[in-house]
Amino acid sequence: MRWGFGMGLLGTIQQAKGGLDVAQIGLQVVGNNVANANTPGYIRQQLQQASSVAVRDGNLIKGHGVLPTGIVQVIDQALAERMMNAKTALTGAEALEKAYNQLEELSSDLDNTGLSQQFSQFNNSIHELSAQPGDTSLREFVILQGETLASNLRRTRENAVAQQITWDGDFKEMANQINRLTERIAELNLEISTIEGGGGLRNSDATGLRDQRYRDLEELSTYVQINYQEQASGAVNVFVGGDYLVSNSNQRDVFSDYSESAGGQEIRIIETDSPLQVTGGKIAASKQARDGVFGDYIQKLDKIAAALIRSVNEVHSQGQGREAYQSLTSSFQGEGGVPLASSGMTFIPDNGTFDMNLVDDAGEILSTHQIAVRRLGQVSDSSINSVVAEIDAIAGISASVTSEGYVEIISDSPTSGFTFGEDTSGFLAAIGINTFFVGKNAVDIDVNAQLKRNSDLLAISSGGIGEDTDALTRLVDLVDRPLDELDGRSVRGVYEGTLASLGQKVSLQSSETEGLRNFHSTLESQHLSITGVNIDEESIKMIAYQRAFQASSKVIATAAEMLDILVNL
Repeated sequence: MRWGFGMGLLGTIQQAKGGLDVAQIGLQVVGNNVANANTPGYIRQQLQQASSVAVRDGNLIKGHGVLPTGIVQVIDQALAERMMNAKTALTGAEALEKAYNQLEELSSDLDNTGLSQQFSQFNNSIHELSAQPGDTSLREFVILQGETLASNLRRTRENAVAQQITWDGDFKEMANQINRLTERIAELNLEISTIEGGGGLRNSDATGLRDQRYRDLEELSTYVQINYQEQASGAVNVFVGGDYLVSNSNQRDVFSDYSESAGGQEIRIIETDSPLQVTGGKIAASKQARDGVFGDYIQKLDKIAAALIRSVNEVHSQGQGREAYQSLTSSFQGEGGVPLASSGMTFIPDNGTFDMNLVDDAGEILSTHQIAVRRLGQVSDSSINSVVAEIDAIAGISASVTSEGYVEIISDSPTSGFTFGEDTSGFLAAIGINTFFVGKNAVDIDVNAQLKRNSDLLAISSGGIGEDTDALTRLVDLVDRPLDELDGRSVRGVYEGTLASLGQKVSLQSSETEGLRNFHSTLESQHLSITGVNIDEESIKMIAYQRAFQASSKVIATAAEMLDILVNL
């Protein structure tokens, strides 16, 4: 009887010792939480415990104390994934907002040096010249304003291209960052699986390592939208679209290289050489900034510049200045021996004619010759060579096509020159003869070098040198005239419409970014309320573990005293 009673007291001491152990471990967990209360990315830990298996003693089933079953992170996984997806959307929106703000700053007219102001100044200079067509200084002013407008178009495009290149250049660094993060996640997977798969508290999390892995996953989600799945081993597999980047302790590296189909840098998986299926984050935003924000703006600038060049040149090429040409070389080139539709000119001329006038040194017309331009989709269609041959057939004029494909026209006499008249075909503007502008679009638009050297070549009249101001009248308000190549809109209208659209996009993107920022902040607050360390809560736990430790100690002391009495009986 005494032996059975003694064994019961020993069991009690053993149970109390288990309580002491649990209280000690619990106090360590609380201490760790308190120590990391201000550690960024730390996820609160919690001691899990359970009753030991009960044992039968005669007709009684007696409890066997408490067991620590694990130390785990306190986290709502579904909420964490939602927050991570919100982070992906937010970082992408912030990148796009930055791109739109850069473009808005680039195209701003606040300092009166923007393109809207330059269109007005160019048009105003033509207005002023139309009032005093004989004023040399006003002719030179028109040419100067044309140069300024062309220069601003080129510079605006160059600035947009520079920004586009900057966004495109970020792809290589982002690929490096993805590789850095996936490599570390794979390494952490191995460490976590090794630690959590060993002995001891096998249901415990490798909390410090898991914290680091979670931070790496969160950072990875800023570059691209990810889907990660935790395995039974404790490792996570990370997927982007249908491709995995991390599987247990294995990772796939990515690289960035130029892709013709993508129109710039593209991130691809080295192992399969297939594009990474990007749907969000900085990478998707950078692609949209490069192609959609700056790429679309550059295309519109080119379209505006091309329409400006064509519309002004079509009027100017049919007019006459205050003196005739002695020699002239076209500003555009093409393949001479093929039909015009295949010659590579800036645009394809129509079926029609244009006039060549031979004039004396006083500007009087000596003869007028109509040059036919045939474009009927037939074998007999005109080529650059055939048109030049007709010009060369005019007595007093020599014309040829250079080896580079330029048209060259020269007067045979120093006392006579040549001018151009009504052009129903558009050939003169298409090949760059007697034009105001040269270039194809905003890349190379400029004022014709011959006009820069001699403002008397600026076309003013349409009926002959000094006869009228019809050509100049047709140039007035041309920037505000609807054009077929701009779908019935004017040059200035398209540009101002682009600015208005940009303003709307900036506002919408700013609102979207702010909404996503608030949404992410809400989820983050909910996440931190679960994973963050609350000092007051931990203090209460600390007191609870302290009281449990004291109580278990008291049980042991009492049982020991009783056992001592029993032994001394």
